[in-house]
Amino acid sequence: MNQRDTVSELHLYGIDVKNREIYINEFDDSGESGGVDHRMLQNFVKNINFLKGQNKEPITIHLQTVGGCWYSGMGIYDAIKSSKCKTTIIGYSQVCSTGTIIMQAANKRLLTQNSAFMVHWGDSEIGGHYLSSQNLASFEKHLGSVMITIYSEKSQKGQFFKERGYNLAKTKAYLKRKMNNGDWYMTPEDAIYYGFIDGIVK
Repeated sequence: MNQRDTVSELHLYGIDVKNREIYINEFDDSGESGGVDHRMLQNFVKNINFLKGQNKEPITIHLQTVGGCWYSGMGIYDAIKSSKCKTTIIGYSQVCSTGTIIMQAANKRLLTQNSAFMVHWGDSEIGGHYLSSQNLASFEKHLGSVMITIYSEKSQKGQFFKERGYNLAKTKAYLKRKMNNGDWYMTPEDAIYYGFIDGIVK
């Protein structure tokens, strides 16, 4: 494959086969940001499955997102978690909402120097029959518990929680209290301190 082909596959498909890198693209055909959605999920699954099929060498994933669909984000999360290849995610600019959950799937989680990192409970859009709405609300409460568990299992290893000797239950309780205050914005240094990431790309 020549250099022109490599550039083409990068821009068209978000994958650099030679260097085993995947670029998560959240822009739609109009150039507007679409966030995490089914298209991002489908493209990512194709790319990571292709690289997994080549060999078991490490994979680097480049991520920038304001967040988006929980279900699509969890599909990406599961695809990364199920990979036998070691994975590194590098977050750029801003990694927010669902994007912060995706990051927890990687073996190594990095942010660039001037990135913003934001976790929160997210938004609900519930309509339809009142009984169905209650069912969905109950299910979304369960999803909130899943999110807290994902964060806590990684965050527990952060300096903040180690210093205090927090176990998993106490870590979960602390994160819930912080997120109950609204969107929680962090610098890369903050995200390391609370165990959401492992390091900073300078």
